[in-house]
Amino acid sequence: MAEEYRYACVQRQNKNRGKEDPIRVSFYDIDGIRINDVTRKEARCIASLNPQQLFYFEDGNGYQRELLIQQVNQLNIIDALPDAPLCPTNPKLCGPPRVQFFGGVGMGAMVNAVISPNSSSVIGFDIVNPGFNYLTPPFANIVDECGSGSGSRVIVQTQPYGTSAGLNTAAGTTTGTGAGGSVLNGGGTKGGLEVKNIVVLSPGDGYLPAPNGNLGGNGRIWKDVNEGYVKTKEGNYYVVPSGLQPPNLSPEDTFFPPEPPPTIPQDQQTLSYPVVTEIEEVYIDRPGFGYEPGDTIIVTPNNGAILEPVINGRGEIVRVNIINPGIGFIDLPTITINSPRGYNASLIPVLKVTPISKIPDPTIIPSGTQLISVVDCVGRIPPQVEFDRVPR
Repeated sequence: MAEEYRYACVQRQNKNRGKEDPIRVSFYDIDGIRINDVTRKEARCIASLNPQQLFYFEDGNGYQRELLIQQVNQLNIIDALPDAPLCPTNPKLCGPPRVQFFGGVGMGAMVNAVISPNSSSVIGFDIVNPGFNYLTPPFANIVDECGSGSGSRVIVQTQPYGTSAGLNTAAGTTTGTGAGGSVLNGGGTKGGLEVKNIVVLSPGDGYLPAPNGNLGGNGRIWKDVNEGYVKTKEGNYYVVPSGLQPPNLSPEDTFFPPEPPPTIPQDQQTLSYPVVTEIEEVYIDRPGFGYEPGDTIIVTPNNGAILEPVINGRGEIVRVNIINPGIGFIDLPTITINSPRGYNASLIPVLKVTPISKIPDPTIIPSGTQLISVVDCVGRIPPQVEFDRVPR
């Protein structure tokens, strides 16, 4: 095998390596091993051997970017910092939560949370990018910048990389946070596991389905939509509850009056898009006991869904067959088992979220089906490079 790039270019023994440059990236070597803590100088050396080599950079908000060397060279220290410093708290438009993935070794997973317009709870996720090279299912954290919503708990399901794109026909799904999977697919730089779905164990409440005009950050609401605020010449902020310009405002300070949502320029508004939901699968949280053939499942609200329990010899529910997925759920439906003797099963519906733009013929959607508007937090617009985050 040819000499790996890490031996040719990555100089771990150099005590002064990269001290003048804080930017660090990672890459997958010729033998499929991920190499972390690579300086830009070392990345340029690797790119001289392979101009098409892809590098991975995690920005200050926890998002992974997949970059060519030209884009690595354009990174600066601002990319490594969060959007806003901890103090003072810059005003940030309050809106739907975003989803951060961590653990599992892999990278690239990006999703938009789907918020119920009725209960203000998390009911599902539109998987914009399933990621790749996860060794185990990653964890997912629901981040609400303004602290409006809370209580949502989720678990990530994975499957072999390429399954969602029809590139891998291997059967089976890894569910949970501790199961393993193959490291690479055929020795390439992309393989392992990708995100298949995210199960909502607890939907929480209080989450915003769209920006409401409030400003906040660091887990709290900083300014109500009916309030104004002032930015001082020193770069600090303070709220004006009356919404009226202070009479003693310094000429060097800037007053921002109340504005209805959205409070950001038209060309920077967060995009939203309509989706339709169906029941894709049922997650067995607890199999219960005492169930018998002939027991049935009741879905509330029904929305046309027909589910069939599969019961083993011990009276446990081991699987649920989707006879009809139903359509148009705007809240997580409740699943109960109609059984004279069965007890203690807990079944959680997992919704399939389909953007209307991805349906070849939207007229097949039954008349009266309720849709949900999803705010695009990660970018459904095709990026410059696969898995790259759409620039702000």
